[in-house]
Amino acid sequence: MKHSLLRLMVLRKLGYRGSRAAKKRILFNILLISLVVASLVFAQIFVISMSRGIADKYALLGNGHLQVHETGELDLEPIQGILDTKLVAQSYALIYSPQANKMVRLKGVGPDYFNEMRLSQLTMGAQETTEETNLPQILLSTTLAKELEVEVNDRVALMLVSQSSIRPQLCVIRNLYDSGYQELDANLVFCDYDLMHRLFGGKEETYYELLVEQSRMKIIKQELAAKGYSVTSWDEENYSVATNLNTSRQAVLGVMVAVAILCGYFISELSRELVEDDKHKIAMLTLLGARKVFIRKVYFTTVMLVTMISVGAGTLAGMVLANNLGPVLAYIADQSIPSLAYYLLDFVIVIPVLDILLIIVVLALVSMVSVRWSLRMVKVIEPLACTHFD
Repeated sequence: MKHSLLRLMVLRKLGYRGSRAAKKRILFNILLISLVVASLVFAQIFVISMSRGIADKYALLGNGHLQVHETGELDLEPIQGILDTKLVAQSYALIYSPQANKMVRLKGVGPDYFNEMRLSQLTMGAQETTEETNLPQILLSTTLAKELEVEVNDRVALMLVSQSSIRPQLCVIRNLYDSGYQELDANLVFCDYDLMHRLFGGKEETYYELLVEQSRMKIIKQELAAKGYSVTSWDEENYSVATNLNTSRQAVLGVMVAVAILCGYFISELSRELVEDDKHKIAMLTLLGARKVFIRKVYFTTVMLVTMISVGAGTLAGMVLANNLGPVLAYIADQSIPSLAYYLLDFVIVIPVLDILLIIVVLALVSMVSVRWSLRMVKVIEPLACTHFD
């Protein structure tokens, strides 16, 4: 009987067979809370997905997930999780065109370096007919080509600096690539591994670049280190980038949690409104013998149901919006907006389940505490003072 009465009263507070004004108030609060939750979920998904997208660019194009620093031939036993192993070389050089010059990272790779995984991270320009030439060929980014004001088949000079000499080398631009992240593209030039080995006379830095499954990266690194190999990961090779990404993720999560706390406090205002509007009804129920604990339970259940419905709807809306963000980002990228030039707009959407759960749990806990605190006012409602007699 008691549970049936509780359910009946909660349904009435939610607008079931209630007045139009009561229904509008409940729907307005559900819509408002849902919009806040959807914004929190969408923002967290967007930031995490962009951060992981940038990390993938640096891992697949910059250094690989893991780097084994061995000068001799690497003969690895089969290890679960290793997807690809390539010998690469790198050094730094000045690149000159008739219009400009820039310091770049020169990376020597083999002809089979750009496999399916790496090609998924960039867009190659349309291959034009290459002029017959004996000059070495290099691969530039569209970002760097724009800075140097050059195109495919144009000639550029590389100033190769070693410990003993400075050597210029004239090269031809074979093709242009675009990874979608200008911060990486602006400094990375690819050339043939044998060419780089010949130009630097064996004094360039060489290492084996490994692509591995993300879930097994730490395990594989430990296994290789245990076998005596000198192993580093992409975040160690790009410490400042990895640190900035981690700091950004943590900062955004902190902001989202803070907003969730504010949202939880706002939800308590709903319970205060309900109690304030129903003072006379509460007084009448008290005179009829209803206990204050039961009355508080009715309002608490009502507000928390509104909260849970709103959180569920908002979370679903945020995920749906994030998963359909691709066409919008593609359109923005095509507009070439200068203020967005150094943001990655081409990435795979990742759902950070733990982060979203943390935001939802914090919001729910703060809501429960704030609503219980606000419902203390039920105790101070005096039945006779709030009941009018004609």
